[in-house]
Amino acid sequence: MSWPGELPVPEPLVEHLDELWDVLRDGPDRFSPPERIVEFAAASIPHAEHCGLSVCRANRPPQSLGSSGPLPATVDALQHTMGEGPCLDSVRDDRLTRVDDLGSDGRWPRFAERCVAETGVVSVLSVPLTLGGRDQAALNLYATTSHVFEERDAALGSIVAPFAALSIQQALRERDSSDFEEALSSSRQIGTAVGILMARESVTSEQAFELLRSASNHLNQKVRQIAAHVELTGELPVIPAGRSAKRSPRRTS
Repeated sequence: MSWPGELPVPEPLVEHLDELWDVLRDGPDRFSPPERIVEFAAASIPHAEHCGLSVCRANRPPQSLGSSGPLPATVDALQHTMGEGPCLDSVRDDRLTRVDDLGSDGRWPRFAERCVAETGVVSVLSVPLTLGGRDQAALNLYATTSHVFEERDAALGSIVAPFAALSIQQALRERDSSDFEEALSSSRQIGTAVGILMARESVTSEQAFELLRSASNHLNQKVRQIAAHVELTGELPVIPAGRSAKRSPRRTS
């Protein structure tokens, strides 16, 4: 079996595939968090000085889900903010993207100029990751020396890629579950607060929610924070003098 370019399979990795598995596992039913994956990639892939994971989810801006340090997080953020870069190309086209010298590459001029000036990174290797559904991601390897990434780096990155993908999927599931639980708890809390205000103020549910929203605007707090206060105390928080909340008229019988 040979890797692209007819390079032999890296012998140390072949001899320690079980060790690789152990390193990337975090228990019998759980994969290591993304942070451990990128640290492993940065340490084990020969020419990678830094490593980061970028994730693109439907209707959401790209985000970093793991970084071996502040530098790759900065490079990832530049790509996400500017909307261009090798990472985004890898995610969009589902292909490995290698950059030998950002200073002369020319494919992403705005990103390249800032990346080189602000981080010193000139070589990039982005490996696409296969995730479920509409989620997409890439394993990004960075170096401050030009023309360093070889086929062997790509081969090793491809070996780490499925582990990184599994880790990301797990992290996203846990995050989605946490977000759902928080949203559910918030919804219940708001519903309880609406009920309390309906009884206390003799208003409709729409008017009660407007009271919450108005207090939220005046106090510059989230509606769920106002609802938590109502749930705890039975009344709206005090509005500072000069900033009275608009109160809906009491419902008449």
